[in-house]
Parts: sequence; structure tokens; C-alpha cells
Amino acid sequence: MSNNPKAAATLRRLLATTRDEELDCDRFFALMAPYLDGQLGDEQLREQIAHHAQQCPECSEELEILKRALAPDEE
Repeated sequence: MSNNPKAAATLRRLLATTRDEELDCDRFFALMAPYLDGQLGDEQLREQIAHHAQQCPECSEELEILKRALAPDEE
């Protein structure tokens, strides 16, 4: 384990916000497009997706890329 105080603080924050019901990255990726299209009727699932994006920098970045790709062109 690292002696890096910043890494330890990040790990403590992530552990403190971990929930019983969590999405893994594979499930998150499978649900990203329906989530952005508004096709997910399950409020709890939508909240889990939003929570995962807050917790996982890689998935958050992918979600933002997809949002930009799906956004209408602004001219």
C-alpha cells in the first residue's frame, strides 16, 4: 500500500461512500446509452448510474464523452 496521504484520503472517501448495491464498470457501460436516452424507467437504477459516475473517474469520463457525442451540434 502507498504511503501517499492523498491516495489514502481518496481510498477512505471511496470506502465511506460505498453502498450495498453498486454497479460495476461493465454494467455501467451497458446502461450508459439507455440512461442518456431517458429509456431507464427505474429511478433506483438511474441513481446507481449517477453514483457510479461520481465514484469512478474512468466511467465519468466515458459518460461525458458520450454526452458530447450525442449532443446536438451548436452553430
